[in-house]
Amino acid sequence: MRLLRIPLHQALQNTLAESWQAQYDEFVDSITEIDFNAGYEPEDHERFRLAHFTLPDWLANETSHTAADLDAISDHEDLVESIKGVVAFARNAQGEELCLFQNFSRSHVIRPGRFLFLRNDTYETAERPGLTLDRKLAAVYKPAERKLLFHSFRTVNTFLPLADFYEEASERQIREVLQHELLMAEDVDALAVGANQWFRKRFAMLRDSGVLDQFNAGQIRARSNGYEVEVKITNGKIVFPADRAAAKKLLQFLNEEIFRGAITDTLYETNSKREAD
Repeated sequence: MRLLRIPLHQALQNTLAESWQAQYDEFVDSITEIDFNAGYEPEDHERFRLAHFTLPDWLANETSHTAADLDAISDHEDLVESIKGVVAFARNAQGEELCLFQNFSRSHVIRPGRFLFLRNDTYETAERPGLTLDRKLAAVYKPAERKLLFHSFRTVNTFLPLADFYEEASERQIREVLQHELLMAEDVDALAVGANQWFRKRFAMLRDSGVLDQFNAGQIRARSNGYEVEVKITNGKIVFPADRAAAKKLLQFLNEEIFRGAITDTLYETNSKREAD
């Protein structure tokens, strides 16, 4: 992961400052902070809290004072498709630094030829890729308190490393996941007995994500194109391999923890620059 700057005209900077101020107020005002619990679905007025959270190295030393020194995304248009999140550096009324995060995906990219804009009664398209921003915050980090507030683990885990805070699934819980009606495990014991911490966390994440309930096997396999993961289907079920390497790749895919580099086309693990196995 790397951090790039979005250059803005001053008028737009002022408009966005007002918009993000409103989003921040909505995100933190009249809320209830609760310690992160992977098995709990927070209500609209609740925010998960991670105390003593340390930002990743690519972000830890950046502030509102250093952001202007970052390379501009306009000089790296080939990386636009790989954007995972947007962070705004701000200061509250007390002058304390804040990091405000929004989710970002490929659907937020304005591609030339696919979006039309009205100008002087005639529609035209953008000449270069553009960005659309979300209308709400996904997370807020307070460096002075080392506190991270967020609502959705799955969303924030795409751009901040949260897996270490996830509760590990027990052997019984792993067996329950593998017995899901959408899965057909080749060998339950091979995966559930003696599973290491990495597998226990990812099975817990898969259990809580709801992916297996929201999509059918065909839809999941269709989305696997380009991720170098084999999704076998038998009788309408995804075959969960007994081989640990293949199982790891499938878990990474199902938990949306792999992405493809825009330049090298290499697959990487989310929240790191470690090449995926």
